[in-house]
Amino acid sequence: MEQRLYCDSPYLEEWQAEVESIVEKGGRYHVVLSRTAFYPGGGGQPSDRGTIDGLAVEDVYEQDGHIYHVLGKPIEKKAVACRLDFSRRFDLMQQHTGQHLLSAVLYRLYGCKTSSLHMGEDELSIDVELPEMSGEMLIAVEDMANEYIYRDLPVVIHCVTAEEASKIELRKAPPKEGKVRIVEITSIDRSPCCGTHVKRTGEIGIVKIVKTEKRGNETRVYFKCGKRALKDYQLKQDIVTGLVRLYRMSESDVLAKAEAAFSQLKNVQKELAEMKDRALRAEATGLASSSKSRIIEKAYSDKSFADIIILAKYIIESGDFIVILGSIPDKRLLFAHSGKFGINCGQTLKEHLPAFKGKGGGKDNWANGGFNALDDMERFSAFLRDELSKKGIT
Repeated sequence: MEQRLYCDSPYLEEWQAEVESIVEKGGRYHVVLSRTAFYPGGGGQPSDRGTIDGLAVEDVYEQDGHIYHVLGKPIEKKAVACRLDFSRRFDLMQQHTGQHLLSAVLYRLYGCKTSSLHMGEDELSIDVELPEMSGEMLIAVEDMANEYIYRDLPVVIHCVTAEEASKIELRKAPPKEGKVRIVEITSIDRSPCCGTHVKRTGEIGIVKIVKTEKRGNETRVYFKCGKRALKDYQLKQDIVTGLVRLYRMSESDVLAKAEAAFSQLKNVQKELAEMKDRALRAEATGLASSSKSRIIEKAYSDKSFADIIILAKYIIESGDFIVILGSIPDKRLLFAHSGKFGINCGQTLKEHLPAFKGKGGGKDNWANGGFNALDDMERFSAFLRDELSKKGIT
């Protein structure tokens, strides 16, 4: 079995190795090395990236006891130089150790276990066995976690047997067989884990909870550590600075101003919606009263499809009409009627829309379709008119 350098040397960036085997699969080359510092992923942590003799490592995974490094081109030499993308590795080390610390604090304060970890390139979250968390609880967790970071506590790795692990007080249950790797944050937490971690809590930098979501009987806690937290702060500071400049007031007052502006905007939007509704109702009444046909067909360049729906509803409420109304900006057509014509609108669209490069459907007396081109919508509108004429409806 190849030597796994990441277990004992998580800060190693460069090393030499020999190619043990290469397997070609689907145009990609899966390489086994004699020794590797590339972490294959596991325990919620993504796999590492880097280069092998200058070739980009696209993925790393473990299978049948071997670690495979996926390359886009074959390696021609036996002896190779390997380089880890350490910036990415250190970010993952900060996030993973930060997760251990956060989970330990949650367990200490509220007795809740962490049921799962989700670690991506940008987003990090854990699911904890708490139905809800108040703002006060989140602040208490953050304060304690960051206090342990300030203390710069040692993070120690222990490799023990499964039997030995069963006798150690751990935050979560260890494997029942084989070697068990335990990550200990001194005096705070012990947990079985195969991932890579920083040497001291001070290297985590900071833990910042950014939001929570209720998920059944659990809460998903989103957070950022280290450089991710710094970038998040920088982004949010840019937003606050922009709002301060916009409203010409202090940071402490800008939230109240934004809330007041948003409330005012909602009131204006409500008034506009009511005005538009009255205008559409009046337009529908006018169309219904002036129409000499049971069919009202029209395409509008100044109406969204949402407007078309309201207009059609009011036309049909005014009497027994069939409407073929289109929104030119949205390239969407509504085909509907009052229910007195024995026409299945949804079935009609299902059968004929594909011939006009449209997609859609609906119910017996109400259906709509969308088009990529206005010409197709216009042709389909004319087609519907012709079909109604064949049925003697004019």
